[in-house]
Amino acid sequence: MRHEGSPHVTAGLSPAQVMEGLHEGVWMPTDEVRGPGDPKWQSLEEHPHFAEAVADYEPPKKVARHSDDHLDMNPIIDVALVLLIFFILTASYDALRTVMDMPTASTKSKSKVKKISDNQAKTEYVRVKARNGPDGKPVFQVDGVDVTEENLSTAISLAVIEKRNKMIIDAQEVTIDTYIKIIDAGNKAKVASMNLRVEE
Repeated sequence: MRHEGSPHVTAGLSPAQVMEGLHEGVWMPTDEVRGPGDPKWQSLEEHPHFAEAVADYEPPKKVARHSDDHLDMNPIIDVALVLLIFFILTASYDALRTVMDMPTASTKSKSKVKKISDNQAKTEYVRVKARNGPDGKPVFQVDGVDVTEENLSTAISLAVIEKRNKMIIDAQEVTIDTYIKIIDAGNKAKVASMNLRVEE
């Protein structure tokens, strides 16, 4: 037995050993064999004794071998993307939790600030007040009555029916998120004018 075109010969193999070597990948169907009664070298696939067996032969599947210095970057990229998304979401949430600095009015200021008396505010405006509670959650009042966040829009709507379509927002030291919730509730109640109460 010899590899195709090779001068090196492996002698003394039985037909069973040749077939075993073929299935183990030692020999290929194109490798050459020469029996005791054969006049010349013939490939296994052409030899009368092996042709039928070689026809059913399936070469062994090659297992891909990775070199030790190969580094798969896919897991690293996946982790980096997850961390990036986490930091983006965290930064956005922290921005909403930032305490809103409410504007202040001064007698020396040249900006025009509309002054509304307490009596006028009670009769002509829906007064919405928001403060942070002891547990850090916002506490809402509509015209001096405590309301939950879920009922804020409904309470404003009922007050709009009784008064003019204007609202005063008194939101001190609350988050921007809380302030936006009041604006959204006012829009749902179809309030036409929203005014922000400022401290003198």
